[in-house]
Amino acid sequence: MVYHSSFVNEEGTIQACGCPLLPLKSHIRGKTDIIDEAITFFRANVFFRKFEVKSPADKLLIYLTLFINMALKRLEGCRTLAEGTKAIINLGLEKVPIPGEPGFPFGGLFALPQAQQEAELFRNYLKQLREETSGRLLNCAYRPNGTPNKWWLAFAKRKFMNIVVP
Repeated sequence: MVYHSSFVNEEGTIQACGCPLLPLKSHIRGKTDIIDEAITFFRANVFFRKFEVKSPADKLLIYLTLFINMALKRLEGCRTLAEGTKAIINLGLEKVPIPGEPGFPFGGLFALPQAQQEAELFRNYLKQLREETSGRLLNCAYRPNGTPNKWWLAFAKRKFMNIVVP
């Protein structure tokens, strides 16, 4: 059974491309956010080939699961935390595609942006999600002494929803 997001009915949340722009906790300890859910559920959800969307927040969970898979793929060859940090920073510098652009992995899952303003809002949100997820993922993928955590990096070989990660 796939793990779904607990952010089912977030009232008052701005939406872009049919997806809620949920608030992030950004380095401050507090209640769980969508990134924490994605990291927590990643090792279970990555085994599934199908993912039934039960709420708009599930779309973010799917996107983040694929991004975590992509980030782990980049970290796979990095033997130290310093190398891993450099690889993650390079991943963060890449252009973030949005629905309707080449390179966006989930064509039919997200609605196309209706205006340029919505497109930029969604692109900036995805960029923020990716940057925050990357930072938190490094804490999981590497032990406190800076060596790789094989129990996380082993999941780089998995294909989520049969999508081949570049």
